[in-house]
Amino acid sequence: MAVSTGNFAELLWPGIEVIFGNTYNDYEALYPKVFEKKKSTLAFEKNQGVTGLPLAGIKNQGNSIPSIDPQQGFQKEYVNITYAIGSSITRELYEDDQYSYIKTIPTLLARSLYQTEETTAFNVLNNGFNSSITGADGIELFSTAHLNVDGSTFSNRLATDSDLTQTSLETALQDLLDFVDDQSLKIRVQPKCLVVPTASNFRARKLLESSYVVGKADNDINPVQGLFQDLVVSPYLTDNDAWFIITDVPNGLTFYTRREVDLDKDNEFATQNLLFSATKRWSVSWTDPRGAFGTPGV
Repeated sequence: MAVSTGNFAELLWPGIEVIFGNTYNDYEALYPKVFEKKKSTLAFEKNQGVTGLPLAGIKNQGNSIPSIDPQQGFQKEYVNITYAIGSSITRELYEDDQYSYIKTIPTLLARSLYQTEETTAFNVLNNGFNSSITGADGIELFSTAHLNVDGSTFSNRLATDSDLTQTSLETALQDLLDFVDDQSLKIRVQPKCLVVPTASNFRARKLLESSYVVGKADNDINPVQGLFQDLVVSPYLTDNDAWFIITDVPNGLTFYTRREVDLDKDNEFATQNLLFSATKRWSVSWTDPRGAFGTPGV
């Protein structure tokens, strides 16, 4: 059903000083700070894991060199989805609108799509502890028992979930130092950004920016200061206690764009209604869970 003059009768008459409710400041784009952005050219994209080689063995005199083949790892598939929103306006409303509100409809549609991007991206973190939403290894994003191809396991979650504190953050950073690859070889992993909900904004800033350990009177140097490139405070996170570390491991959290935002306008011949639409096509998930570390808090 098209929006008609009956829905916006006040817009047809002079005398309104202010039209409000449709122009607010938005957050800057946050998900590009957390997700690796890639361009997609297909209906779906496949990420295929491969392994390196394990530790070398001892070669005894006269014996052959031990030969070990690399292995195919886990596979992740990203299926691109079209997200869309539209609006239909009668010709009469468009003609009689005294305040040009109807002309802002394309902007409003684009804003809706923009926030849909942010919401679907951060839902990857919101659902990161949900065992029914799994990745390439068949495990949820954040787990203490992720699978390696060699049959061993690794963790990208605190052994004991904790709210964001000096101690829990240091424990998480220590855990990053113990990350291994699919053949259980040690890998060097560095934190890139800390991602927190708005409720943890000030606590996170104190932890990252203070020169001394937060909440202590012993003047110990804060070992966390300077380790992170960025702090992302996201209003799209739904758990006020959860917090996350994004690492420098490639192919972690990934956002594929298949088609950029397309704003379109057309006329319906039979009714002369004016049709507006905004669409974009993308997929978002994770490939290598080593790209993130998280806890839901307590």
